[in-house]
Amino acid sequence: MEGLDNLIVDLALILISAGITTLVFKKIKQPVVLGYIVAGFLTGSNFHWFPTVVDLANIHIWANIGIIFLMFALGLEFSFQKLIKLGESVIITTLTVVTAMILIGFVIGELMGWSQMDSLFLGGMIALSSTMIILKAYEEYDLKKNKFADLVFGVLILEDLVGIFMMIVLSTLAVSRNVSGFAMIEHILFLMLYLVVWLTFGIYLIPTFMKKIGSLANEETLLIASLGLCLGMVIIATKIGFSSALGAFVAGSILAGTTMAEKIEAIVKPIKDLFGAIFFVSVGMMLIPEAILDNIKPIIVISITVVIGQMFFSGLGALFSGQSLHTAVRAGFSFVQVGEFSFIIATLGITLKVTSDFLYPVVVCVCVVTTFITPMMINHAEQAYHLINKLLPSKLIAFLDRYTSEKQSDTDKDEDWQIYLQQYFVRTIICTAALFVIYMVSSRWIIPWVYKWHHSITWEGLEILVIAILMSPFISIMFSGRKRSLFLKLWIKNPANRLPLVALNGLRVMIAVFFLMMTIRKVYPIPFGVLLIMAILVIAFAERSDFVKSGAISLETNIIANYNERILAKAKKERGIKGNHNWVDEKLYVVKFNVIQLPKKDAVKEFYAKRMFGIYIIKIIRGEEHINMPHATDRVMVGDTVFAMGTREQLEPYIEMLERLDHKSNMQGPPIMLRDFIYSQTFEAIDPKDQLLCCAIEIPKKSPLIRKRIKDSSFRSRYHGYIIGIERDMMPILNIQPNMVIKERDLIWTLGMQEMADRLLKDGLLM
Repeated sequence: MEGLDNLIVDLALILISAGITTLVFKKIKQPVVLGYIVAGFLTGSNFHWFPTVVDLANIHIWANIGIIFLMFALGLEFSFQKLIKLGESVIITTLTVVTAMILIGFVIGELMGWSQMDSLFLGGMIALSSTMIILKAYEEYDLKKNKFADLVFGVLILEDLVGIFMMIVLSTLAVSRNVSGFAMIEHILFLMLYLVVWLTFGIYLIPTFMKKIGSLANEETLLIASLGLCLGMVIIATKIGFSSALGAFVAGSILAGTTMAEKIEAIVKPIKDLFGAIFFVSVGMMLIPEAILDNIKPIIVISITVVIGQMFFSGLGALFSGQSLHTAVRAGFSFVQVGEFSFIIATLGITLKVTSDFLYPVVVCVCVVTTFITPMMINHAEQAYHLINKLLPSKLIAFLDRYTSEKQSDTDKDEDWQIYLQQYFVRTIICTAALFVIYMVSSRWIIPWVYKWHHSITWEGLEILVIAILMSPFISIMFSGRKRSLFLKLWIKNPANRLPLVALNGLRVMIAVFFLMMTIRKVYPIPFGVLLIMAILVIAFAERSDFVKSGAISLETNIIANYNERILAKAKKERGIKGNHNWVDEKLYVVKFNVIQLPKKDAVKEFYAKRMFGIYIIKIIRGEEHINMPHATDRVMVGDTVFAMGTREQLEPYIEMLERLDHKSNMQGPPIMLRDFIYSQTFEAIDPKDQLLCCAIEIPKKSPLIRKRIKDSSFRSRYHGYIIGIERDMMPILNIQPNMVIKERDLIWTLGMQEMADRLLKDGLLM
């Protein structure tokens, strides 16, 4: 009971003190974080004029739990979509200020005679600014809607991610007690690879599980399940070499993409606030008056460095990114403090026992000093800009006006290449991580087990087959992808693009060949040449097989649907869509050609380009004759009007290809939405028997189509129509493969004539 009594007394003392100090600090319009730190200092064992806590060990445990819940809440607020949309200005500014401050912090530590680890941790602590303090100041001065505020908030979001990465690196360096070497780089790369795998499988599994329990989850069960996931991720993180804070952040970021994220965030907030308060109070308890007095010189030097360094390099980074001097100055004057992440990094150093005792109170004091300075700097940024504008040479001002802008634009850049490279690297990294996992699991567990119990040529061949089947979907995803049409557009647009495109695809081939050869070699010592041929055959099978492609598309769609679940649900709500479906006929477009001249060779292959571009030829008008849903055997002739259907991304390279071929065909207007094309037939007075219809079939629980492959559904032969898309889990699948399996609650989108609609009604498929 004595331990329990002490714990209750300590918590009562902490919460009462924190409550009083935060009220005082809110009254004087200062961040409540400072109130918590002051409360910790007053109740700590280093200050003897007030009652002090009895059991510091328990408080430190609670403080570590506070870090976990703070990082979990940060993950819930984090959005990978926001990160993708930040733009190059945010990235350049962040990299400039963070890199500069880490180097400056390290140099200052070295000049003061500190150890390399102390200097390195100091650089990490002063490199990141405070989201809470800047947001509070912007709200007070009503600056949140200004242009420079968007840049500042973007930098703060990216700094959160940099802080997570910094924790990984510092943890790794602390464990090895070394700051260089190939082994260190290798270890960090393996940790990052584990992180990619972890996120990918987490995004695939966890949102699916949350949807399954959605009808059963009230606030209580949702709270328990969410915190259980958080702590489970913390355990996994510590087991594989990450920090507990990183595990909590990843758990939150995975849940952030689900439709329940806002509800989880609301019910977790009180717990986060409670344990977060205890953490910041524990920060104040670490303040030692004697240590502060002994280190007053480093505190002053580092505080001045933070204010000047953060302000200068963040402003310089903004200028480098093309922002105007006005935006750069006002943004720079916001970054003049160290943030909450600095406390977490400082706590990490103490927990790992790699930093000196004096470093913690020094950083806390620097935080207090710079926090008090921040509102004043933000409030006087406009006056500072006018002063700087007067002092700078006129030639420099003219130079900045010429090469920077308040409305910076990237229109001069090839957006196709930017989009393609973004998709290429994301897809390649995720698929490489998946292949690595299959290799590790196979080589460490499956192959040794089979070798031990069933060592024979038959079993070894079966093992190679199973490994090839497991790797094939990820190879297919890596090589195909939703941006394949963009690859074709870049290939057709400029011959100079072809060499880098081939090189990038060659890199993917090398990655796939490497993992296949390594894994097969573990099973049987096959000669290198035979191994290479086997690996290439597996890649060719994965790339050409409709069965593998359909499985890969299903897997990819589930991951993307889970990843975008929250955004899709929000979009559905904004558009007033009822049920769980949106509209595929709004994502497909139709383009119309008049064929004027054909080359000597038959042009059927050029027009019927579904295999390469994903394009459907849905109608040919020849005089008074309407050829709907033509087969590849139907010839294209001079004078024909051809209607092609696909997504915008698919139609762009298709149109460009037709323009570059030897035949002539005039495109009649821009592509129009499939829905508008369907409606336009009535206005053009086309005979109803020649009109095309688009129907949506919802697959109920007992539908005869469930678990049937599209090619086995007899849809083309029985209903004389196309299945042009499947909407599954609010995600449209437009690249339909014959082996794709139809599932319950799918919405199948079909294109055909009135005959198709009549048969669907007769069979009870169309309601």
